[in-house]
Formats: sequence, C-alpha cells, structure tokens
Amino acid sequence: MRRDIFIATGNVAKLRKSLSALSDTERGRPGIGVIQGEAGRGKTMAAKEWHTVNGGIFLRVLEGWSQFGFLQELAFEATGDRPGNTAKCRTSIMSALNESHTAIIVDEADRLHMGRIEDLRDVHDMTGCPVILIGEEGFYPKLHARRRVHSRVVDVVNFDPISAEDVMLFAMQAAALEVTPEACHKLALLAKGSFRVVYGYILHLEDYAKAQNTNTIDAKAVEALRIGRA
Repeated sequence: MRRDIFIATGNVAKLRKSLSALSDTERGRPGIGVIQGEAGRGKTMAAKEWHTVNGGIFLRVLEGWSQFGFLQELAFEATGDRPGNTAKCRTSIMSALNESHTAIIVDEADRLHMGRIEDLRDVHDMTGCPVILIGEEGFYPKLHARRRVHSRVVDVVNFDPISAEDVMLFAMQAAALEVTPEACHKLALLAKGSFRVVYGYILHLEDYAKAQNTNTIDAKAVEALRIGRA
C-alpha cells in the first residue's frame, strides 16, 4: 500500500479554510483557532499537510512541559536556538515573530497547562501571529475557564467521523482497491470514525485481495476477515 497518499476529506477542507482565514488575521484582532476531534480522525496529518504547503511553526506538545521547556522549544522552532532561561526565550520569540503573521500550530495542545496557553495568547497579542490549538474532542469548552483566551478564539473546527466516501477514495488511491459502497459503510462504522483504524483495515484487505487475486472488496470480504471483532 502506498504510504504517501493524502486524502482531501471534508475535514481537511474545513481545516484548510480555517487556517487560511486565520493566517490573514490583522495585528491586534482576535486570531486563535481550535481544531478538535476524537483521536485517529486525521487532525495531525491534515495540519502537517497545511504546514508543509504554507509554512509557519508546527510544535507537538510533550506531556508535563514546564513553562521554560515549552518556551524553549517554541523559541527553537522560531529561531533555531534554545535560549538558557524563560526571559530570553520570550525575547527571542517576540523578536523573531513580531509582525510576521507566521502561523503557530500546536498539536496535542490539550496536554498543555492553562498557563502555557496563556503564554501563547501573549505571543499572539504581541506579534499578531495566529495560534492554532489542536486537541481531542471537548478541548474547546475547557478554554471557557480563561476568558482572555476564549474571547480570542475566532474559529473552531470539529473533525467529523470518517465517511464511507472517504474510505472508498482512500482504498482506491492508496491500495488500488475497489471497495463497494456497502463495504465502505461497514468499514466506516467498524472503525468508529477513525481514519487511523481504517488505514489498518485497508492493509488487511489489501493482503486479502492479493490472496484472492482480485481488487474488489465487498461486504462479504469484510465479514470474512472478521474485521472489527474481538
């Protein structure tokens, strides 16, 4: 199966529209975006694809980051250097990003202590750079606790479960499999909306198709592999 395939799903289209709009935000106006959804629905992959095409900063959060650790990594992504203390990190970040409108995409932002999100708000306020926070479902409501952050959120993108149409397109482009509409619907349901799980299913079905000397997958083939069962 090809591993370089990227499918422009409906979720991807929503993310692209949101991030493009946020990148045009003028200095001094609210410009924080939230992307949320259950794990496995392709949030990170879609954000990385946008970042590859459009540039900016992409930062993946590590569990338990201190303020210094977080700001040091953000400074490194912005400048290539890791300053030795918090104050120097702030100065370096602000200087590098001032009026640049560089998009700052923070993956797994729901791992961050709220104080670190306040740090990102400061960066946005001082530089005009849009900040995009990616987290699991229910992340946005948690921001209500900090009005200074919540009031700056101008867009929320909810990643929906993968559709049968997405499954069909992915199977064809990644594995050259012709999956019937009924089988696609069954796979989407079995995966519970997770693109990541569908990926694994298609790997199994590709092996099945080779063994059967066919490229067509129907609902019986899905059942034959007992996909999704314990």
